[in-house]
Amino acid sequence: MIDSKALAEFFGTATLLLAVVGSSFMAERLTQDSALALFINATVTAAVLALIIRSGVNLSGAHFNPVVTLTALLLGKIKALEALVYLIAQVLGAIFGVILANLMFAEVVFSSSSIQRGGVAQLLGEVIATTGLVFIAFSARKKHVWKLIPLWIFGAYFFTVSTSFANPAVTLARFFTEAPAGIAGSSLLGFIAAQLLGALLVLAVLRNRERISR
Repeated sequence: MIDSKALAEFFGTATLLLAVVGSSFMAERLTQDSALALFINATVTAAVLALIIRSGVNLSGAHFNPVVTLTALLLGKIKALEALVYLIAQVLGAIFGVILANLMFAEVVFSSSSIQRGGVAQLLGEVIATTGLVFIAFSARKKHVWKLIPLWIFGAYFFTVSTSFANPAVTLARFFTEAPAGIAGSSLLGFIAAQLLGALLVLAVLRNRERISR
């Protein structure tokens, strides 16, 4: 059972990264207008995110994100072994998706991004983007999550200065590409720490809500 769930998490996360990085390459080739390029990237990402969540929710719960999995673990909704398998599948799937995007656009298979994404403003953007995503994932009705999370990410592409990575597996994988969606290795730790902080904030709210409702 864990194997089938892991495969769903692997291919779902791979598809997400293929969309993020692939649309970033395509937007760069189609236009010099940075606003239009961001709109293309955001639209494609949100559309594919909606599809993979809708398709994967009954297979694995459609986490596709380590902070969602870790929050589920800490809330007792998933067991430790299953969470570990999910995390491995998500990271490997994300890297695989980036490799496919690099190959599809005739880029270096394994590269390293030089795009610096640092500073307090960028990190605050990641805390906000991740907080919203995790809150929706655990507060919205299951039948609506596939619509609400993509809408949040689409909006957060434009209202956060970090353009809403909101996913440690996505963040790590985007180091391995020279696409405009990439992130330099020196920026990884800060982004991932901000994402974990965002998830912890939601966890605190959810646990407090549980105590009040008892």
